Amino acid sequence: MKVINQLVKETSKQFSTHILNSGIKCGISKDITDPQGKRVFLKAGTEITDKIKIRLENLQKEGVIGHEDVISLTHKQSTQDLLSPILELAKKNPVLNNFQLKGTLATISEYIEQDSIPKEIVDHLKIFSHLNPLAYENTLLNLVFGTHVGKANNYSANELFELISVLFFENIGYARLNKKMKDAQLVHPILSKEIVKIAGLENKLVLESIEQHEEKLDGSGYPKKLTHMHEYAQISQIANQYSQITQKSKNINTAIGELCLLGEGFDFRTSQKKSALYSYQLQKPLLSIMQESIQTKVHQHAYGNHLYDQLSKVIKWTNTLNATNAEMKFIQAKLRSALWISETSQYPFQINREELKDNQICSMFINDARKLVLQISQFANYFNQILHYPIKIDNISTNKEYFLTLINPTT
Repeated sequence: MKVINQLVKETSKQFSTHILNSGIKCGISKDITDPQGKRVFLKAGTEITDKIKIRLENLQKEGVIGHEDVISLTHKQSTQDLLSPILELAKKNPVLNNFQLKGTLATISEYIEQDSIPKEIVDHLKIFSHLNPLAYENTLLNLVFGTHVGKANNYSANELFELISVLFFENIGYARLNKKMKDAQLVHPILSKEIVKIAGLENKLVLESIEQHEEKLDGSGYPKKLTHMHEYAQISQIANQYSQITQKSKNINTAIGELCLLGEGFDFRTSQKKSALYSYQLQKPLLSIMQESIQTKVHQHAYGNHLYDQLSKVIKWTNTLNATNAEMKFIQAKLRSALWISETSQYPFQINREELKDNQICSMFINDARKLVLQISQFANYFNQILHYPIKIDNISTNKEYFLTLINPTT
């Protein structure tokens, strides 16, 4: 780890020195070439000075480049230029448009429309968006989802603005890096922090969180392999993991469940602690986000009854004893205990179905049921693939995906 930290320290110092020597101002975001793209007049990254502006105008007069090139490369970014891609992404991206984002987008809009983002940061965002559009779009996705998590975690307005600063600027270092460079990914968090700091943002909490945004509580992150980091950085990691999960999985309905498991520090099957990528407390806003689709008491009662039915069937399965497998018998007994099953009651958590008509009891039941179902999902595939004794619901073998889908009220 010392070797890695030294490498990161030396590399980031070189980049930071380069920024200080070359100036914080960014340059044009693409090569200026002839119409055939064969002759390069100005390289991407060239700082837009008054002299360069004159050269651009002359190239335009000579008919080498179009008027649109001059305007797009030299005009000042407006707040709408920053905001429009975010709103468009939230509207069209299937990973986001299932959430209730009205309040979240209003908060992001308010932050941007304050027009308080330093010009140097805006310039870097523009360069980043042109040099690596896919990575920039992913940053915007993380910005929206991460802010949504912050709102679900009941952050104050000031805390939300700090979180937005972290999520929006954390990858800005890529504007100064060649993405093909070997250590680009490793040093970009530190470089992002330096750019934001030099540009005039002095909030220590924001700067530290930007530097920590690729760290994970289990120490597997980078650049410093920390095992403690600020909550803003953890939310950034949650947003990043959500993006990765939805890119890999075809089933968006299980994504939040998968995300919750990454913060689960306890293995129900083994009763042992396990590594988590973020704090267990941040599961709560994720489950709240999942439950925001429950808009009416009717929907709440229907979902509560659905969970009740499924857990009743799990209870039935726990009573199908397998005399040849001691581990199976042990897990079944643990599940019965977790569900408060006794000789006198076979009801989940000893709640009679009629009691679910009470809104408060129904809400409490849903919360407890989802937590247990989440834990069951951890070992469902183990039962299937290792013990070859799957959890059966209606005589059908279930798996991890089945239970992760179950905790999502939209399915």
